[in-house]
Amino acid sequence: MNRRELLVATCASMAGLAGCSSDATGPGTSTITPTPLSKYDCPPHDSYSGAAVCSHTVETGSASAYLLPSQTTVDASTGTVELTLHNKSSTELEFNPYQWSILKRSSAGWNPIETRSSGNGQLTLSPGETHTWTFGEVVDFIDEEATVDTGTYIAGIDIPNPDGSDWIRCIALFRLV
Repeated sequence: MNRRELLVATCASMAGLAGCSSDATGPGTSTITPTPLSKYDCPPHDSYSGAAVCSHTVETGSASAYLLPSQTTVDASTGTVELTLHNKSSTELEFNPYQWSILKRSSAGWNPIETRSSGNGQLTLSPGETHTWTFGEVVDFIDEEATVDTGTYIAGIDIPNPDGSDWIRCIALFRLV
């Protein structure tokens, strides 16, 4: 590992905790300081235009359904992020628990982790119930060979809208440091 790679890796691992900037893309480019998660819109990316419920903006006391990460910032080398879907509605939610979208933030915007596989299945989440996946499981559902490293991520799953006849995307926003 050369000196620049070591510096970039060190800054990237500490960026979420200390606000370290890194010039990871080379000379002449701007530095990147992670945006506080609370500053992102819902949805955080422009590629989704449907109805969305986001972990960082949801009012859990009044929302019918939402997805929350167990932690918003976690050490990528030692921690695990769990993603829990909550059904606070009076309606059963039936959906495919393998159909996830995952995007990672870069200086160029949000980049999807390519979906190389997708399972078929059906999960029924009764009123008042929750269901939890680990982020590692979710990544494996779409691409078992994908590499997840430090950065800001969103994981989203589509569920039937308990308050209407369409679907909504439940999105969890979190950072691996």
